[in-house]
Amino acid sequence: MSRLKNVRTRRDDALSRIGWDEFERVLAAHYRDVGWWVEHVGTGATGARSDGGVDLRLRRDAQVVLVQCKHWNAKQVPHNAVHELLGILVTEGATGAILITSGEFTAAAIAAAGRSDKIRLIDGSGLRDMLGDDAFPPPPTEAAAPPDGGSRHSRSGGGLRLLYPLLALLCAIGFVLVVREMLARTASTAGAPPLVETRPAPAIVVPSPRAEAPLPPALPASPPPSRPTPAEIRESQRKADEAIRTIEDTTPEM
Repeated sequence: MSRLKNVRTRRDDALSRIGWDEFERVLAAHYRDVGWWVEHVGTGATGARSDGGVDLRLRRDAQVVLVQCKHWNAKQVPHNAVHELLGILVTEGATGAILITSGEFTAAAIAAAGRSDKIRLIDGSGLRDMLGDDAFPPPPTEAAAPPDGGSRHSRSGGGLRLLYPLLALLCAIGFVLVVREMLARTASTAGAPPLVETRPAPAIVVPSPRAEAPLPPALPASPPPSRPTPAEIRESQRKADEAIRTIEDTTPEM
């Protein structure tokens, strides 16, 4: 590794900070998203000690493309890596190959790849353009300090950290008090006889005999009719005779 050349520009971003195994998985996910069937055969997926020079095999229709991933940020990828991948391409009968690095290639590597139309090089700049910013979101930045010079973390996050233990302590004290109260009540009622609720017997109401309504006073008996006297009979006969004569006198003859 001492003969390798340092990169001209050392990057420090999300892509450069991920591990080499995660680097392989990101590239596998990208090629799946763009329509390739991906076989992840690199050590990042298999856990093997060697990947045989191939990390991904891409298939679509009749195309078979071999991908070798180099997560190098400090050193440039030399031309030897290009020759090695070309040899594997011929051995497997693939239709193409891609050599990808998160850093840079040497000028000799670029020249070696230019002599074959079956291999493509993708360096750190091209890789970042290919994946886009969404694949590697920037790391969170520190919040700006408030105007008064205090720390928002200490005023908000620190205050919450102090509040949680206090709430837990208050809950524990309340629980202990409730348990003690329950035990005290249990002890005070343990020897006492059970309370029997007594209710007064319902009063029996005997209905009083119904008072009969008083009878209305009896009407006085009417006296029996009196018998007419002989004088009254003669007087009545006389009046009848006078009435007959009056009728005869006033009635014209027929």
